Order: sequence, then C-alpha cells, then structure tokens
Amino acid sequence: MKTETPHIIYTESTPNPGVMKFVSNKLLTKKTQEFFKVEDTKGWPLIAEIFSFPFIQEIFIATNYISIKKIDSIDWSDVSNQIRIFIQDKLNNNIKVCEINNYPKSQNKKYKKTKLMIDIEEVISTSIRPNIQMDGGDVELISCKDGVVELFLKGACSGCPSSQMTLKSGIEVLLKEKFPEKINTVIAINT
Repeated sequence: MKTETPHIIYTESTPNPGVMKFVSNKLLTKKTQEFFKVEDTKGWPLIAEIFSFPFIQEIFIATNYISIKKIDSIDWSDVSNQIRIFIQDKLNNNIKVCEINNYPKSQNKKYKKTKLMIDIEEVISTSIRPNIQMDGGDVELISCKDGVVELFLKGACSGCPSSQMTLKSGIEVLLKEKFPEKINTVIAINT
C-alpha cells in the first residue's frame, strides 16, 4: 500500500524583517497570489485560515511557499513555529490551498505587449524572479515606456528595507546591461 508523502513546512527568514517565508516540500499552487485582508481569500481556504491569527497583515503564496507579513509589535521568534505547525497540520488534514482554477490566466491587458516588454519578461523570469522568490517575494512587469521600466513588487519585497537596493543595484543594472540604450531607469510602483 502506497502512502502519500506528508507536507513538511519549514521557515526561512527574508531580507524583510516583517516577513517570514513558510516553505513546503510539495507544490502548493501553480500561480502566485497576494492577499491583503481575509476578504481577498475567497476560494483560498488555507489562506483564509492563516488570516485567523490577529497579527497577520499580508500573505503572499507562490508555488511552494507562503510569505507572511506580521504586525511590528509581534516578534517572529514568538509565533513562527506556531504558524509553521498550523500550516503543516492544515495541509496534512487535507485543507484545500485553492478551490478555484489554479492555473495562471493569460493577462488580458488593455495594451499589446511590445517586443521589448516580452524580452524584459523573459529576463525577469529566468534571471531575476528565481532570486527574488528565494527571498519570499516576486516581481511583475507593469510597463516599459520611454526608457522607464515599472515593476510591481510582491510578497516579502513589498515594503522591504533592502528592496530599493535590489531594484537599483540588481534589477536595474541587469536590465540596462541586457537592453543598452533602451532602459534608463527601473522603478517600483508600490514602494
């Protein structure tokens, strides 16, 4: 008789001291999603349950981890193990992570993506996103116009003290190197 491998959750700190990353040994979702309040969690039972902790501010879920932002007056050392066990128990008792179609939908943007935007998204997907996800966040290209690349920072990156350094010394330098003469600056629209 074959038994299913249980979910094992472990924690990782992130560069953002207000955010802890809870990593699963198994796939949680096929898309990323950010939640700012419990009302945003329709169709996401596990995320709704996590919001039952009164000190939770925001939750970001990716393929195999959940980044949780807490209020400043609580220390992670006091609550991270409790949350880790809570998530692990819920998953091992078959709570659904997501009840809705979990496949990324094609973005129906009101504008057509330019060749440069498609190329920038490819660099983000292969060279930038994996590193940012290791720190519990994500990044989304919003626009590229007149040499200005606008990004939306998600998860642990949103509000992180080191996000400006990552943006300017990491992402901007790489994109300028890959697309010389086409990119002048990179900005985050939510910092």
